[in-house]
Amino acid sequence: MKALDLFCGLGGWSDGLAAEDFDVTGVELVPMIAALYRHKVILADCRYLPLRSGVPWDLIVGSPPCREFTAAYSGNWKVPRDFDRGLILVNAFLDAVTFMAPRYWFMENVPGLTKHIDLKPRVKARLGKGMYRCFWGTFPAFLVPLDYNKKIFHLKGVPSKLRSWYRARIPLAVARSLGRAVKTAISLSAWRHGAA
Repeated sequence: MKALDLFCGLGGWSDGLAAEDFDVTGVELVPMIAALYRHKVILADCRYLPLRSGVPWDLIVGSPPCREFTAAYSGNWKVPRDFDRGLILVNAFLDAVTFMAPRYWFMENVPGLTKHIDLKPRVKARLGKGMYRCFWGTFPAFLVPLDYNKKIFHLKGVPSKLRSWYRARIPLAVARSLGRAVKTAISLSAWRHGAA
């Protein structure tokens, strides 16, 4: 099974999918973060990714940056938030999914994004303490485990310039649960077609 992780960051989705036997490729823009990613990685801007149809992606996942839509906005940020800038990245993900036509797709973001796009999320879930997210896509139903053990604000030993990347990382249990559901759906589909 092949999975593409757009805006892969440190690999929260990818690690869980790989644990469920997916061959994962990530796409990341920031060289320092791409160097820390543990799977195959394409260093590129998702807006300008050379898209190819016909690649048999079983799953495309993505977590476009949520800075512009987060409820944690502080009016004194050095760079003010810009909803249009954030929507460009969300639309880049949706365009990639439309063009590449994977078997399943899954987009994760903060609930604040729902105010800015017409597409309704399939699920709003709590992933951990204070970590609410919405999921869009064609993914099979799966259980969303809570991960209260995730140390969101206590990142001892993590350099300050990486802390926001670690705080935003998807808990492994959630990524594995999605991967398990997609793997099961693919297996059932293959079995049905083989039995027919």
